[in-house]
Amino acid sequence: MGSMIAVGLGLSVWGIGIGIGKIGGSAVDAMARQPEMASKIQSAMLIAAGMVEGAGLFALVLALITK
Repeated sequence: MGSMIAVGLGLSVWGIGIGIGKIGGSAVDAMARQPEMASKIQSAMLIAAGMVEGAGLFALVLALITK
């Protein structure tokens, strides 16, 4: 049972990293194409990254609760 929890925790952290990495990479690409929109892109990026991290933390808490 403990190894299943470890797998769940690992997958959720892995998913958080991939999600935030994709958001950051896409935002940098968009800012390079349209520098005048950088502030709006950055705001949207931070909101999206917060949502990804919130969902990931929710998964971590669920994995720990179901222990």
